[in-house]
Order: sequence, then C-alpha cells, then structure tokens
Amino acid sequence: MSKSGPITKKIAGLRQRERADGSWRIWWEPHRAAREKGFAPVELDADRLTWSEGQAEKLNKKVARGAAGKAVAPGGRSIDALIHDYQSSLDYKHLAEKTKASYRINLNAIAAKWGDAPVAQFTKPVMRTWYEALFEEHGASWSKAIIRMFSILMSHAEIRGWRPEGTNPCFNLKMQEQAPRRVFARWEEFDALVAAAEELGWEAMAAAIRLATLQGQRKTDLITAKAGDFSTVQIDGDPRLVWSLRRSKRGTEGMMPIHAEACGCLVKILEARKAAPAAPLLVDERTGRAYDEHLFSKRWGETRAHAAKTMPSVKRLQFRDLRRTFGVWGRAGGASKEDVGDVLGNSAASDWQLGDTYMPSQLTTTARAVAAIKRPEREN
Repeated sequence: MSKSGPITKKIAGLRQRERADGSWRIWWEPHRAAREKGFAPVELDADRLTWSEGQAEKLNKKVARGAAGKAVAPGGRSIDALIHDYQSSLDYKHLAEKTKASYRINLNAIAAKWGDAPVAQFTKPVMRTWYEALFEEHGASWSKAIIRMFSILMSHAEIRGWRPEGTNPCFNLKMQEQAPRRVFARWEEFDALVAAAEELGWEAMAAAIRLATLQGQRKTDLITAKAGDFSTVQIDGDPRLVWSLRRSKRGTEGMMPIHAEACGCLVKILEARKAAPAAPLLVDERTGRAYDEHLFSKRWGETRAHAAKTMPSVKRLQFRDLRRTFGVWGRAGGASKEDVGDVLGNSAASDWQLGDTYMPSQLTTTARAVAAIKRPEREN
C-alpha cells in the first residue's frame, strides 16, 4: 500500500484520503467540464479496490463519450435521473444512515453500468442476463443486492409514472439463495475477546462485546447508544439496570435488563457519564472520540487479532456473529423463540428471513431471555 492510498494505479479523477482512524475514503471527482455536463462525485468502496478502480475507469469513459451525468434519456427519464429522484424522495430520506450508505454503493454500481439508459427499456430478459453476469463475477450475495436495489428503483419509477404499473422487470427472476451464515461464539472465545479488549485498555470495546453477545444488539445500536438510555427499574421487587432503545434497522422499540456479566463494566462507564445523559455510551480510549463505523471496525479487528494470539479460533468470528451467539445461547438455556425474538427485535420467533412480523418488546419476556444465558457448569 502506498502512502498516497491503497490504490496505486493512476486513474483520472480518483481521489483517496486517510481518515483519522486509519481507514480510507475513496471517491471519483469529476473535473470542471464534466461537472458542467451534470456529473457529480461518486463514493467508491475502500474494501473493494479492484471494483473501485473499475468504477472510476467506467465513469471516465462516460465523460469521454460526452454523456451527461443526469437525465440524458428522452424526457430526462434515464437511470441516472431515476436515482437522483429516488434519493430526493421521502422513502430514501427516511432510511437509517447505515442503510443509505449501503444503498449509495449499490446505486453507484447501477449508475456506472446503466446511467445513460432510458428507464423504459428494461425488461425481465435484460435483468436476468445482467443478474447472471453479476453472479458469475461477484457471487450470490453481491448480485442479489444489486438486483434488489434495481428493483427498488423500478418500483419507484412506477410510482412516478415513468413505467406502467406492474412492469418491474426484477420481479421473479429466480435468483440463487445464499446459505445463511450460522457461525456463533463459544464461551471460551467470548472470554478471550473480552480479555483481549481489557488487556489493550479498551473498556468500551469490552463493553460492546458483552452487550452484543449477552444482549443481542447490533453494532449500530451499540455505537448510537447514549448514557441516558440506561436506568434502574424494579423487576419483581429487585432493582435492575435496564437498557431502553429504538433499534436502528427496523425502528422497533426495546427494553431489556442487563445481564449480570455486563453490569459491572456498564456501571463503571455510566458513572463516568452520569452528568451527561446525552453523551455516547462508547468512547474510544485511544482517541477520546465516540465510536463511528470505521473506528469501531478498526478496534474490533485489533481486539480479535490480540485475542487470536491465545485463542486462534476467534479469527473466524465477525462482530455480527456475537448477536447470533445471543440467540443460540438463549435457546440453549431454555428461552423460547418468542422471548429471544423480543430481545433481538425482529421476527425471529416466526420468520426471521422475511422480517415482516413486529413483536412488541416486553420487559418480562426480555428478562426471561437474558436470564436464560448462563455459563455451563465447570466439570470437577
């Protein structure tokens, strides 16, 4: 990797900048003449360097052809124009920021391939052919994500009257299903990760690992948690530390008691934040900044690498596997699917893949699920 950035190939308009946390922002910047034709900056992906190089080169070819960056189809109804209209709509504006970031990457890929094409020209055979090409080059997950994004655009086109009702060419393409990830942590791996974070002096990361595993919540909800989200509540006559939150992905509200093994570190953190309930719960000890996606991922990677020195098997774990671990451990401890689903905040009790069943979270049910997670008894 060069000091100027992870991409060493010289590509016109490609820009790279290192963030304070050590991650890289990569984007394509049009020159003045291209901007006057309607081209705008395009965010690329630092995790997919070859793809980013290809996208920048495609954009330069569009500039060389003299194609405008927006609305070149008859009546202005190009894919570029549709993307611009969708991103200006209420549907897009009300998405979670993390979802928007993911959508932007997918929309950029669509624009690079089809930006000048008229919205009305797309048919099911065209989309199936493109899906098969994407599948061969990128695999099941990426190809499916792109087609689903295109489907959202086509449905938006119908709403705007740019296509006839019921003509979404992405429906029923019979895409290949990717086997769901089923990895979860063992207790000794959980202990190794927590110990590694504490050895590095990162109490915030140790707390995040505990909350993800013992409370079953997503990384985004850990990053956005505030000190004021935690309070003491009487449960069956006993005072319990409780976390109240609105989950970022589906907007479901939850309230759950904190597991005994997470209480100690949380109380310590909350004591330091007691004068500022709006303060972020998790603050990076090295920089003094609240975690964001990039900084969190960097610290998690360093923590896992440190833990792997004594527990090599943790290398297989992604942070999202800790949330799945909660479900596995909760069920193993005797919690029902319904109770576990209340903590996870999705439709895990009925149909977790579709995720279209809302189950209101109740303190009694979440308490049962959290309490079901118990360490296995040690053999003498």
